[in-house]
Amino acid sequence: MIDRVQGYFGFTRVPFGRDLAPSMKHQHHSHREAAARIAWCINNRAFGVVTGEVGSGKTVALKGAVASLDPARFTVIYQPNPEVGMRGLYDRIVTALGGTPKFHLAALAAQASAALATEVDERGRTSAVVIDESHLLDHHELDAIRMLTNYDMDSTTPFAVLLIGQPTLRKRMKHGVLAALDQRISVNYQMPTVTRRRAPVTSSTTSRSPAVRAPCSPTTPSN
Repeated sequence: MIDRVQGYFGFTRVPFGRDLAPSMKHQHHSHREAAARIAWCINNRAFGVVTGEVGSGKTVALKGAVASLDPARFTVIYQPNPEVGMRGLYDRIVTALGGTPKFHLAALAAQASAALATEVDERGRTSAVVIDESHLLDHHELDAIRMLTNYDMDSTTPFAVLLIGQPTLRKRMKHGVLAALDQRISVNYQMPTVTRRRAPVTSSTTSRSPAVRAPCSPTTPSN
């Protein structure tokens, strides 16, 4: 069946895979809004939170924002699994910035903070620490991320932080124990759930895929 569909529409491979470039995907309004906010946070070294239900397009928006950045000016440090804890996050930061992680947690935390500051002070590059599935972080880990942003008597932050997760993250930010973290957040955006009616796939969108040799026809293949 798949072979017949590919042959009928002229696809050279199965379309709409996860490896498509951001420019090839449907640009829904909420995705553009989220991508713009993410890019603003990174450019201004701010603290941002983007939440949404499963399948709302958080990762698509993140990829779109990252693709718009100048790699000579920005370093994106992406942590896909927060369950590795703060040691795992510090380790990823140090490694991404060219260092060798120290063994003891306290020394590693200071090393990660220093590496982020050095990246902008000496190399002129802004780092963006992006933590996906952030709703899995506990209160201690969320507060440790806030402490990581303390720099120069809290007068500035040499990098951006983006927490990406499900709506439970947004709700937890309102807990009194996280008041200091909530106060530091510059952007808090909730992505609406994308439905079939709100995000129709049009032939003009699908024909941008490299898997398509010609614009798609609205007709269906005959039996």
